[in-house]
Amino acid sequence: MSVVMYPALPVGSARSVGYDVIAVAAVGFAFLGLGRQRPAHRAGWLLVLLGFAGWVVGDLVYSAERGLFGITAYPAPSDAVYIGSYFVLAAGLQRMVRRRGQLRDLTPLLDAAIVATGAAVVAGVFVIAPIAHDSTLTMLGKLTSSLYPLADVVLVGILVRLWMTPGARTAAFRLLLGALGLTLSADVAWNVWSLSTGLVAGPWWQDSLWLGSYLLVAAATWSSSMHVVSEPAHGAVSNANPRRRLFVLAGGLMLPGVSLAADGLLHARILWQVVAVGSIVLSGLVLTRMAGLLTTVQAQAVQLAALARADGLTGAPNRRTWDHELSRACRSARDSGAPLVVALLDLDHFKSYNDTHGHQAGDRLLREAVSAWTDLLEVDQLLARYGGEEFAVLFPGRTEDDAYTLLQRLHAVTPHGQTFSAGLALWDPTTEPAAVIGAADAAMYDAKRSGRNRVVISERAGPYGALTDLTIVLQPLVHLADGETFGMEALSRFPDRDPVSAFADAYRDGRGFELEAAAITAALVHRTEGLLLSINVSLDALSSNEVLTCLPDDLAGIMLEVTEHSDLESWADLQPLLADLRHRGAIIAVDDWGQGYSNLDRLLRLQPEVVKLDISLVHGVQSAYHRATIRSITGWADEVGATVCAEGIETHDQWRQLRELGVHSGQGYLFGRPTAPTAPKSVSDTTPRGDPVDLPAAR
Repeated sequence: MSVVMYPALPVGSARSVGYDVIAVAAVGFAFLGLGRQRPAHRAGWLLVLLGFAGWVVGDLVYSAERGLFGITAYPAPSDAVYIGSYFVLAAGLQRMVRRRGQLRDLTPLLDAAIVATGAAVVAGVFVIAPIAHDSTLTMLGKLTSSLYPLADVVLVGILVRLWMTPGARTAAFRLLLGALGLTLSADVAWNVWSLSTGLVAGPWWQDSLWLGSYLLVAAATWSSSMHVVSEPAHGAVSNANPRRRLFVLAGGLMLPGVSLAADGLLHARILWQVVAVGSIVLSGLVLTRMAGLLTTVQAQAVQLAALARADGLTGAPNRRTWDHELSRACRSARDSGAPLVVALLDLDHFKSYNDTHGHQAGDRLLREAVSAWTDLLEVDQLLARYGGEEFAVLFPGRTEDDAYTLLQRLHAVTPHGQTFSAGLALWDPTTEPAAVIGAADAAMYDAKRSGRNRVVISERAGPYGALTDLTIVLQPLVHLADGETFGMEALSRFPDRDPVSAFADAYRDGRGFELEAAAITAALVHRTEGLLLSINVSLDALSSNEVLTCLPDDLAGIMLEVTEHSDLESWADLQPLLADLRHRGAIIAVDDWGQGYSNLDRLLRLQPEVVKLDISLVHGVQSAYHRATIRSITGWADEVGATVCAEGIETHDQWRQLRELGVHSGQGYLFGRPTAPTAPKSVSDTTPRGDPVDLPAAR
C-alpha cells in the first residue's frame, strides 16, 4: 500500500522523506522477520539484508549531503556506501548459492558467467564508454560511475546462478528473486535516465521499483519457507525450466551482437574493442560449457552401458552380457582349439528360503553368493546372472575336471549354509553356442532330479541325441477326384517324444538345423521314380548351410513343404534361394495353411505351387466360415495355377465336401496312415524324372 501511495506524495522534500520512511520501515521489518524465523544458516540472509540496508543508509547519507551539508561534489560519501552495499549483497547471495548448490558442479557458474559477460558488453558499450568520454567528470568520478554498472553486472551473474542452482523453489525464494529483479530493473532504468537526460534524480516510478524490492525482501524474511532457501539440496538437480534456461543463455550470447548493431545504428561509432573482448570471453565460456556437457554425456553413456550389461540386484553381468561373452568365448575357442566349459548353477530350494526369511533376505543371499563366488573365480572366468536364482559360468581353456573342482569350491563358500545344483558341459566347436547351454541345462536338471546339492557333467557330446533316434514314415498323397496316389509325404518320428517337442528341443539346444537336415537326408532315401516325395522344412532352416548341403542338385519330384512354425524377418534374402530351388526342379508348398504364420502375406511372398490346408479347416468343413475360407483359397489357386492339398481327411463326407469346394488333392487316415516304408528305394541324384502327375511343375 505504501508503494501505491508514494506517487501521491508532493514532489520535493515530502516525497523524499516519504521514500526514506518506507525504505527504513521495510528493511527494519525484514530484520525483524530474520530475528523471528531464526534460520539455521542465517549468514547469507544477514549479508543480503545488510546490502539492502546499505542502500537505505546511502539514501539517508545522500539526503544529509544535499540538505544539511550542501555537498554537491561527485563522488560523495554516499557513493561509497551505495557501491559497498552491492558487494555486501553479492557476498550474501554467493553464500546462499554455495549452501544450495553442489560446489563441484561448474555448470551453473558457467551459465551465470555467460549471461554476466553479455551484460558486461552492454554496460561497457552504452554506460561505461559514455562515462569514459564525459569531460565533466574527474578520473575518480569516472571510476565511481563505472563501478555502478559493473556492480549490477556482478549482481546479474549471481542472480542467474542462484536461479539455476538446485534447491526448493519456495515462496521465500521467489520473493527474494523478485526483490533482486526489481533492484536490477531500477538500476538499469536509472542508468538510461541519467545518460539520456544528464539528471541524477529519476522519475517517481524508478523510486517505486526500489521500494518494491525492499518490501519483497521483507516479505521473504517473514515467509516460513525462508529456512530452506539457503539449505543444501542433497542429490538435487537444477529446477530451472530447461527452455527458460536456454532462453536466458541465448539472450546472454546475443547481447554482444545486439550491442554492436545498436551502437552502430545509434552512434555511428563501433566500440569494437569491447565487443571483441566480450565475444572472445563468451566463446571461451561456451566452449568450456560444451566440453563439460560432452564430458557429462560421455560419463552418462558409460554408466548406461554398464547398467545395461549388469544385473541390477547382484551387480553381476546380466543375460545380455552373458550371450555376448559366450559367443565371443566360442569364437576364441574355435580359433585357438582350446577347450571351453560352461556351467549352469541353480540355488537349491530358493523359493522356500524366500518364503521362510522374506524376499529381502533372498535378495541378500543372491548378492552375497555372487560376491563369494566371484572372489574364487579367475579373471577370465565369467559369472553371470542367467535368470532368477540361476547363474552361468564360463571356464575358457579349462577341462571339465578343472571346472568340476572349482564348482566344488564354490559350494563351500555359498553363504547362509545354502547349496546349489549345477550342470557342466564341454562345448563342441562343430555346434552353435546354444548347444552347450542346452547340455549344461540338462545336466543341471539331472543334478536336481538326483537329489540336489551336486554337480553333474553332461554326457551329451557329439550330435544331438534325437539324430540317432530319427525314423521316417510315409503317408500317401492322393487326387481327390479319383483317390489315385501320386506321392508320399515323409514324416519324422521319434521313439520317446512327439515330433514337435523333438524339433523344439533341438532348436533350444542349438541343433535345430542339424536335426532338420538329418530328417531331409533320411527322407531322400525313399525317393521313388514316378512318385512325388514331399519333405517338410522350416523357413529358417531352408537357407541354412546344414539343409542346403544335404539337398541334391536335382530336385525334380521333390516338394519342399515350408512349415508354419516360424516367421522370417528378411524375405528378400529368400527369393534368390527359392528361384534356385525351383530351377533345380523343386516344388514349393506352404504347409498347414490357416494356422500360425501361414497367412495371405506368406502366399504372396512364397508364391507356392501347392497350398496344404491345415487339418483344422478340414475337420471344420461343415462350418460355413470354414467352407468360405477353403473356397477363397481354391479360387486363388485356380487363378494363379497352383493346387490345394487338404490334410487330415478322415471321412468320406469330408472327402466329398472338399472335392465339391475345388480342393485338388489330399491326405489322411481315410487314404492311408503314416507307415514305415517296407522297401525304400533309393534313386540316384542324376536320374532324370518327370513332373508329378497332375501337380504343377516348379516355376
